[in-house]
Amino acid sequence: MKQIKKIGAVVSCLLVCGLLAACGAKLDARAYLQAMLDLSYKGDSAAYVEMKLGTSEEAAALYERGIDSEMTFFTEKLSMSEDLEADFRSLFKEIYGKAKYTVGEAKKQEDGSYVVEITYERMKVFEPALTVYNNNIASLPEAWEAMEETPVQEEMLEDMTEVLRDALQESIGSVEYEAAQSLTIRIELVENVYTPNSEDVIALERALFDSDYSLEDAEF
Repeated sequence: MKQIKKIGAVVSCLLVCGLLAACGAKLDARAYLQAMLDLSYKGDSAAYVEMKLGTSEEAAALYERGIDSEMTFFTEKLSMSEDLEADFRSLFKEIYGKAKYTVGEAKKQEDGSYVVEITYERMKVFEPALTVYNNNIASLPEAWEAMEETPVQEEMLEDMTEVLRDALQESIGSVEYEAAQSLTIRIELVENVYTPNSEDVIALERALFDSDYSLEDAEF
């Protein structure tokens, strides 16, 4: 099984879809960023709708689009049935829903942009899952040899994917967090539109999770 890296599509997708024109009432940058993060990670559209960034239906579609981005990458790399796809989709939602962040003070800059402080606790979920996966995957060859008919490669890959699913479920059930840290996200004026800085958004996603992980190449 080739290396797999968890990507950060959810927030980067949704923040781009929640841009605000710099006109009318003064921007509440803290509330704006809180609304976008809560929708992105928690699927909570209350503030998003209240700020008239979109309807509840549009918010739900955006949230699912972010999950779709994660799943597309994942399903391209792994062999899985529709049932397994549904399991992993639920797992991603649960993982993102457990993200710990606090949106702090927003400071307006001379150029009209804002800098918003985010306090977060990094979730340790993927590295522990990988440890469990590597321990449990070792028993599969013996199980396959004991079968009356040797499974084909696609069946073997699905078995391995099931082990990964179970490892993630176990890791989520006992998830731990690192000590609180902070970073800032810039909300910039780009062609008179308030736009979260994409590099800052990606940095937040990487900070929230132990997001880079790989499954060791397995030869059977």
